[in-house]
Parts: sequence; structure tokens; C-alpha cells
Amino acid sequence: MTEQVPMETMVRDVLEAISRPAEKAVGLPGAAFHDPAFLALENERLFARCWVAAASLSDIPEAGDAVPVEVAGLPIVILRDRDGEIRAFHNVCRHRAMTVVSEPCKGLQALRCPWHSWTYGLDGRLAATPNLGGIGKPEAEGFDKNDLGLKPVRAGTWLGIVFLNLDGQADTLESHVAPLRERYAAFDFDCLRHGDTTERVFEANWKLTIEGGIEDYHLPWVHPQAVNGDVVWTPGTEWVDDRYVGVTGKIDYDDPDRTPVTDVRRKTQLPHFPGLPDDVDVNGGFICQFPNLGVGVFHDHVVTTIFTPRGPEQTHARKDYLFVGDAADDPALSEAREQVIAGWITIGDQDKPIVEEVHRNHRTRGRAGIDTMFSPFWEGAVQHFQKFIAGYLAR
Repeated sequence: MTEQVPMETMVRDVLEAISRPAEKAVGLPGAAFHDPAFLALENERLFARCWVAAASLSDIPEAGDAVPVEVAGLPIVILRDRDGEIRAFHNVCRHRAMTVVSEPCKGLQALRCPWHSWTYGLDGRLAATPNLGGIGKPEAEGFDKNDLGLKPVRAGTWLGIVFLNLDGQADTLESHVAPLRERYAAFDFDCLRHGDTTERVFEANWKLTIEGGIEDYHLPWVHPQAVNGDVVWTPGTEWVDDRYVGVTGKIDYDDPDRTPVTDVRRKTQLPHFPGLPDDVDVNGGFICQFPNLGVGVFHDHVVTTIFTPRGPEQTHARKDYLFVGDAADDPALSEAREQVIAGWITIGDQDKPIVEEVHRNHRTRGRAGIDTMFSPFWEGAVQHFQKFIAGYLAR
């Protein structure tokens, strides 16, 4: 580590410093954003223990579809079996540890290891071991196929996302997402369909890519288009335990006959969520479903972002755009969908250089004796996000 302090001691000190009142709190140390040892601890104590967003259901729409992912530094394969059930397994052959599925696949009848052709059913059970006992002899004394299936991983789905819990000990996924589901109870997520996907890579730590989205302090200078115009911007932040944190600002109008819902109905061709109360907040904001899923809920679409660490200094960010019913693929609405997606791409383009520059400074600020701090008004969600992480690492 850059700061020569035992990891356990550092984590305890970090949790104490970050748990102070916002005006006195100290943020995560620079090592938390670049040190491989810190990411290793996150993998062990955070990502292996939580429900982690890992893939989109749009990756595996049909039986036999499979997609390889990485969670907590471990290779996992997610698939849809013949009955349509979502399953996940450690993507490692039980023979000699070859990767079983190396790229997205469609319509598989089985999973076959490319090294020695050990073959697994879509339920993970070992089905065939050709030539194991010699030429033309698929059996061998002392080998029990029933004990050598792919190692399963606990999986669940919500909002079009596949979540994984590696250690199998977390509360149910339903309880994990319940606070956010309740927050958006007015929105019928069941009517959503997948429209499109965009991806980008940040040369920055995964936490930084999320933190930029859960505070509004930077909007006037980095995203001025978000707060310009004839609106009254009311910033807001919120969080619920270690379930979610985020920004939930609101838009108000001087005209009493103009409300968020009526205004957006005039401005968009895309259908809005059915049955929304006229006074519901449709400005969306951005919320992190802890630890690594970004969620933005708006009157006419939902955007989800899976943030996946690729080492301590790189993050893959995948956005999926969900629209109401046929709006997801109606050719007549393609331009409207493209406008929504273009808006999100612009935000990412604006964030990327900022996030990457901050990341570079995290590598060196420890040597300069520079700590980070939080605005009590604007950055409560960032503080709590970091506190959630430190709390898991201290367990």
C-alpha cells in the first residue's frame, strides 16, 4: 500500500473518520481508489457478501443463452435454463479449472469445457467426461459425476437486472431492493421493456464513477444543461441504511397549472408510466442501489447502470435503457429514444474527464497529506456511500 498502515487498522480508522458529522468527516484515503490490496478486501468483504448487479436480462432472453461476467474478481457464468429459470455458476471447470464459457452464447444445449470436453447441463450437473478412463471410456473408478457439477451461485432478478450473492448469506434480494421499490411505488416497472444498451470504460476506480452521480453540487459547471431553463431547481439527497443512496432533486414551476407530469407530457413523444399521480416527482435523479447499480427513474424511461471494477483503476459502466411497453422498439419512436440515450451519453462524456482526473490525484494525495471532505448540504449521499463501504470492510 502507498500508506504503510496495516489494512485492518486503516479500515477501522477510516470508518471512525467517515462516521463523524459531515462538517468534520474525512473521506476514504487515496489508497482506497488505487491500491490492489484495498480492492481485494472489497472483493472479499463487500462484493462477495452483497447482492451485486452483474448482468442484464436482455443478455439472456431465451433458453440456452449464457453470458460470462466477473463478480468480486471471480469468473461467473449466468444463463437461462430450458425452463426459463435464471441460473449462475462459477465459470470454472471442475476438472482442471478451465473457463467453461468465454463469450456470450445463444441457444446452448449444454456447457462444454473447451480443454477436455467435460460437459455440463444447463442445470450445472456434470453430464459427460469423454475418455476419462481411456479411449472410449467415459467413466473412471473413484469419479462420481454427482459431486462434480459446476459450483452454483445464488441469483435473483429485479428491474431487468441479474443480481448475484456469492457467499449465499445475504438477506433475500426482495428485502435488499424493497426500500427503493417502495420509493418508486407509483411507477409500474412491470410495464418496462428493454430498448438499448450503451457501454463505456472509465480509467478510474469504481467508487468514483458512482460518486459523481450521487451529488448535485457539480451540475451547474459540469452538466449545465440539467439545470438551465425556466425551472426552479431544488436539490435533494437521501439514503436508506446500506440499501441505497442518491440525489433526488425536484423541479418546480411558477405557473400553478404546470406540473412535472403535464409538462413532460407536452415535451415528449414517448409514453409515460401509466397511472402516475399528477404531483409525482418525475425528475428522476440518480440513485445507487448499493453497492454497484445506478438507477434513474423518469416519466418515460428508466436507465440502469452496472458499474463493474476491472482492477482498482478501471471501471466498466453499462447502461440499459428501459421504456414503457412498445416504446422500447416502435420504429415511430426511434428518434425519441435516441434523444433520451444521447442525453445520457452527453452526461457520461462530461463526467469522464473529471472522474479520471480526480482518480489520478487520488494516487498521490496521500503523500501530500491531503484529505477529502464533504459538503454537509450537497454530499451527504457520498459520505454515506463511503460509510457503507467502510462498514462492510470493517466487519
